[in-house]
Amino acid sequence: MADTATTASAAAAAGAVNASTDAPPFQLGKPRFQQTSFYGRFRHFLDIIDPRTLFVTERRLREAVQLLEDYKHGTLHPGVTNEQLWSAQKIKQAILHPDTNEKIFMPFRMSGYIPFGTPIVVGLLLPNQTLASTVFWQWLNQSHNACVNYANRNATKPSPVSKFIQGYLGAVISAVSIAVGLNVLVQKANKFTPATRLLVQRFVPFPAVASANICNVVLMRYGELEEGIDVLDGDGNLVGSSKIAARHALLETALTRVVLPMPILVLPPIVMSMLEKTALLQARRRLLLPVQSLVCLAAFGLALPLAISLFPQMSEIETSQLEPEIARATSSRTVVYNKGLPVSWKLERKAPPFPCCPVGPPSPHLCVHAPGKSPHLRGRERAHRRLTLDLPSDWTQARWT
Repeated sequence: MADTATTASAAAAAGAVNASTDAPPFQLGKPRFQQTSFYGRFRHFLDIIDPRTLFVTERRLREAVQLLEDYKHGTLHPGVTNEQLWSAQKIKQAILHPDTNEKIFMPFRMSGYIPFGTPIVVGLLLPNQTLASTVFWQWLNQSHNACVNYANRNATKPSPVSKFIQGYLGAVISAVSIAVGLNVLVQKANKFTPATRLLVQRFVPFPAVASANICNVVLMRYGELEEGIDVLDGDGNLVGSSKIAARHALLETALTRVVLPMPILVLPPIVMSMLEKTALLQARRRLLLPVQSLVCLAAFGLALPLAISLFPQMSEIETSQLEPEIARATSSRTVVYNKGLPVSWKLERKAPPFPCCPVGPPSPHLCVHAPGKSPHLRGRERAHRRLTLDLPSDWTQARWT
């Protein structure tokens, strides 16, 4: 009944929205761009990391939140366009935490990742680093990453703080150890010329950061290897929980975490090694740091969304590669699983429950319903709180945030 009312209000709101030649029809809580193509994911991540949202005023934020509330309840004023609704949703998602609705501290927002992370990248890539500076920049980088992860965590089912601390300490120790160790090895390499030694040292941050990312993934998600993760068939039905799929997800996520920092920490040293040979920088050495900062900013701003967009949210695997009970539980040749990358929206139950959902304490299951039909998706709450799915346009949800 509540779902029907929500659907009706959304339909009424949609009727009040003026058509826009550029913007697609607005859908509350869903990505503006299709996630099935690389270009759609690229446009989506450009919106997520857009630093312009850092300068949104408190008044503009309140207006955006109110506009979305009006849409949700079907009380939009005439003349509101799809573009205005998409812009309002972008502002709200960039500033407010989706679970608590509290403002995220500016340096830890996804839109602040590049502006506040670029000085750290510049520091990581500084030439002729001492032991103290190497340790400091590696520690600062992992601390910034940990704060971003914690500020954007799933707050509907809080994880123990000890788990974040464990991942943070593991990442810091591995990053510092590898960076210091590689620097010592390079310094002791007698076969290297001073110029070659300087060039090799500039690439040390990448293996250090990549190894720290792998360590962080393993420490934060090792429990999935014991419990397994949910796999779904082509219709979104839960097939079962698979430990083999968990190993694949962990491996793919670790590979992703290795690839993502590559353009940010590898391209600037290559570009700077060429620029430093130009007559301008040879004559004006004081311009080296500003030029390097601009190169790092460009690499960060352009390469990061490109790298993230390479990997879709859901991975596919043949049932023959999974446990026998999984293969027997479905007629589908392949199943999909969430490998744990950044997601677009969150799914959760809302009271009052649907007829198929038990009354009383929260059910360990989620339900997504098509009008007049039985549930089409069930999954464990812990696995599907942040699951991105391409649902048919005529489906309605218990709640999208």
